[in-house]
Amino acid sequence: DARSDAEQHIYEQLNLKIDEFLDLASYDWNIMESKGQASSYLMDLVAFLQSTFMSFTNLPGKVAKTACMSACQHIAVRLKALLEDNEIRQISMGALQQFNLDVMQCEQFAASEPVPDSNDGTLQMAFSDLRQILDLFINWDWSVYLADYGKQQSRYLRVPRTTAVNMLEKLNNADKKKNNLFTSLKKNERDKKKLIETVLKQLKVLENGTS
Repeated sequence: DARSDAEQHIYEQLNLKIDEFLDLASYDWNIMESKGQASSYLMDLVAFLQSTFMSFTNLPGKVAKTACMSACQHIAVRLKALLEDNEIRQISMGALQQFNLDVMQCEQFAASEPVPDSNDGTLQMAFSDLRQILDLFINWDWSVYLADYGKQQSRYLRVPRTTAVNMLEKLNNADKKKNNLFTSLKKNERDKKKLIETVLKQLKVLENGTS
């Protein structure tokens, strides 16, 4: 009917506007360390969303909540696609930490009850795939990932093996590039390289479960 068409139009237009901000995302995937704050494009996006949802007060509550959920899911899908982009062959830990700051900004927005009655945690759930990927890598929690693999109560249930392998290989490639620049590897760099290769081997022999 006309009402549902109008509501759908709101969601679509909002996502198109979100895309305009996300299209400005420009990551240096080889940076040594993060900038210490969220990227400007992401801050601008969050500011836009905050003002947009403040102006949604005249809409029915269900429409505003659905629009907000749709927006969070859309952002999460786009950000995850950035991480998993096959064109990006190298990702440094510094770049992951920067990306983490941006995702944290999204999570804070989702937790801020941007529309009434949206404080039940469902908005944050939109970012749970990204949160698990980032936590796994930033906390280097591979012993837990491997021990829990295939279990329903796994802490990293939302990180498929293929994603883990893909990301580790990108990290490994970034390390190789860095190590080619500094031929005399420090011991901790050598250890890290061995660790990455060991985890990669373990992941590649995992069978069954999510792939």
